[in-house]
Amino acid sequence: MFSSNEQFFQAVRDLITKLEAGGHHEAAAELQAGFGCLNGLTDGAALFLESIEKVQGSWGDRLAREDRTALEAIRAAVHAAVYRR
Repeated sequence: MFSSNEQFFQAVRDLITKLEAGGHHEAAAELQAGFGCLNGLTDGAALFLESIEKVQGSWGDRLAREDRTALEAIRAAVHAAVYRR
């Protein structure tokens, strides 16, 4: 997955930037809002996971394949943090 928190954070920032540049403003805004919930606690990660899943469900089919892949990698990392699996 990601070798460090900074690599993870950069991947999220990069995806938000790509979504915004690609005209997926609502998806980018939802992901940004969820990302802003990260506070080092599981509750914040759970809120971010909800945002990721909302983006996947609401806009996922309109995203480029590489963006869907990046989003899924981010989702998997956040899911692991929330559920410690």
